[in-house]
Amino acid sequence: MVKHRKQKSFFAINTNGKYTAKKTLLVTLILFSTLFVTVTQAANITVTTSRNPVALDDSFHLIYEADSSVDDDPDFSPIYKNFDILSSSQSTNMRSVNGSWDLKRSWNLTLIAKGIGNFVVPAIRFGKDTSPAIRLKITNNTSANGTATIPAKIFLENSIDKKTGWIQSQFIYTVKLLRTVNIANATITEPVISDPDAIIEQLSEDKYQTTRKGIRYEVFERRYAIFPQKSGTLKINPVTFEGRINATQSRSLFDQFRISGQLKRLRSKAINVTIKATPSNINLQDWLPATGLRLIEEWSDDIQNIKAGEPVTRTILIATEGLTGIQLPDLTFDEINGLKQYPDKAIIDDKKTASGITGYKQIKIALIPAKKGNYTLPEIKLSWWNTKTNKQEIAVLPQVHLNVTGSVLTDNTNIQANTDNLMPSDKNSPLAKTQTTNTISFNENTYWKWLSLLLALAWFITLVLFFKKNKITKKDIQEKSSSLSIKQAARDVVKQAKKNDPAKTKTVLLHWARIIYNDSTLTSLTMLSTHCSPTLSDEIRQLNKSLYSAKQNTWQNDNFINAFNNEMTYADKNKEKKLSSLKPLYDNQL
Repeated sequence: MVKHRKQKSFFAINTNGKYTAKKTLLVTLILFSTLFVTVTQAANITVTTSRNPVALDDSFHLIYEADSSVDDDPDFSPIYKNFDILSSSQSTNMRSVNGSWDLKRSWNLTLIAKGIGNFVVPAIRFGKDTSPAIRLKITNNTSANGTATIPAKIFLENSIDKKTGWIQSQFIYTVKLLRTVNIANATITEPVISDPDAIIEQLSEDKYQTTRKGIRYEVFERRYAIFPQKSGTLKINPVTFEGRINATQSRSLFDQFRISGQLKRLRSKAINVTIKATPSNINLQDWLPATGLRLIEEWSDDIQNIKAGEPVTRTILIATEGLTGIQLPDLTFDEINGLKQYPDKAIIDDKKTASGITGYKQIKIALIPAKKGNYTLPEIKLSWWNTKTNKQEIAVLPQVHLNVTGSVLTDNTNIQANTDNLMPSDKNSPLAKTQTTNTISFNENTYWKWLSLLLALAWFITLVLFFKKNKITKKDIQEKSSSLSIKQAARDVVKQAKKNDPAKTKTVLLHWARIIYNDSTLTSLTMLSTHCSPTLSDEIRQLNKSLYSAKQNTWQNDNFINAFNNEMTYADKNKEKKLSSLKPLYDNQL
C-alpha cells in the first residue's frame, strides 16, 4: 500500500487561521502600485542659461522647464545669494508626441550677477521635486577703477572732492554716467552713506559731452553736498545704474508695448572718507566749518536822524560758503537802556550751485528808542572755522551809533493821544457833564435788559450742553488720546534732559517730534531742526554736536529744557492747526 504525502493546498489555512498566499499577493500588489505611483509622480526638471560665461554688468536668462507632474511652484530664494532677479515670467505649453499630449511649464528668470567668479546656482525645490544645479562663470570686462580696458560703450564714474575733512563740513560727491549708446528706462540710485544723521543735498544735474581717448561720450552728471555729523570713517556705498541699452524707438502703436534693448546694470565703486572731530580747543557753540563767512548789516532809515518813539529796522545777514542755513546759529543782542529791541523770526535759505551750498540766515530786529539821545550798539562777533586754512576766524560787525531826536515818549503816549481826541478836553465843561449824565441814565435804563439777555443766553448754553453731555465721538477720543500721548512724550524729553543724557534725550525727542508733527519720516535731529522754532533748532544743533564731541559734559541741558518748554507752549496755543508732514511748522523761505 502506497502512502501518499498529503500536499497542502495553495489556499490552505495555516495554524493562525489566515490565508498566507493571499496575504503575500496583497502585499506584492501594494508594493507595485506604490512604485508605479512614485514613478509617475517624479517630475522631469531641466535648467538652461542663455549664455555662459557672462559679463558682470550684463543680464542673462535662466530657464527652468518641468512637465505637468511637478509637485509645487518653485522657490527661487537661494538664487538671491549671488544674483539679482530683475524680472521673471511663467508660461505653459502643450505639445503632441506620438499621438499623446505632453504639458510643459517653464519659468524664465532675468538675472544679473552681484560679483565676479565661478558660481553654482543651487538646486531649486519645486515642492518635493528638485531641479539640478548649474555652474556659471561671471567675468569682468572693466578695470578696477571703473574705466574700460577696451573702451566701454557705457560706464559709471564717481568721485569725492577730498578724502579727509572736518565733521559737519561740506563734501562734494559727483556721479557720472558716460555712454556712446542709446538708453531707455534708465535710473540711477541716490547715494547711501554710513552716517544716518548726515545731511545730503543734491546740488545739480547736468548733461554734456566729453572726449576720452578719442571717443566722444554723452555725459549725465549729478552732484551732491554731504555734511557728515559723526567723526571716523564715512562710507559712501556704490550707486547703481539700471536701464536698457541700444533701445530702438517704437515704429508703430503696438511696438510701444514691447520692451527693446538689453537690460544693463552698472555699479560705481564704494568710497571711504575720513571725518575729523572738532578740535579740542574749539567750543561746540563756535564750531562753524566753512570756506567763507560774512556778516552783512542794513538799516531801513538814516540812523543819524531817528525820531524818538518811531521804529527803525536793523537787518543782519549771515552768509556762509560750505554750510546750509539750518546749520547757522542765532545771534544774541545785549539789552540797552532806553532802546527796546524786538527780533523777528529768522529766515533761512540756501543757494545751490555745482560748486557747493551757500547758506543764509537773515535776522530782522525792530528798534524803538524811548527818548532822544545817542545810543551805542555793541559789536557782534561770530566765530567760525576756516576749512581752507584750518584756523579759527572771527567775523565782526563793528559798533553802531544811533542819533535820536525828539521828545521823551512813554509806552502809552500814542494810545493816550488817540483817547484825548475822542474825549472833551475840559471835564468840567457842560458838554462833559451832559455826556456823563446821559451815560449814567443809559446804564440805569439798560441794566435789566442786558441782565435778562445774559440769563437767556446762559440757559440756552446749558440746554445745548445737556444734549451733548454723553455724545463723545470717536474723533474726540482720538484727539484726547493724541493729546495725552504728546504730553507723555514731552515729559519723557524733559526727564531725560534733566538727567543730562544727550543720547536718550535724542531718542525721546525724535519720538515726540514724530507725534506732534505727524511725520513718521523724522529719524534724525537734523531733519527735526527744520520743523521747529529757531530757538529750539539752535539747541537741537548743540545737542547734536555734543553727541559726537570729544569733550565730555559740553551740553547745556538747562537751555535746551527752556527752549523745549517754550516750544510746547507754542504748540498748545496752535493745537487746532493741522500740522503738515510735508511742510515745516516754521516756513523758512526768503
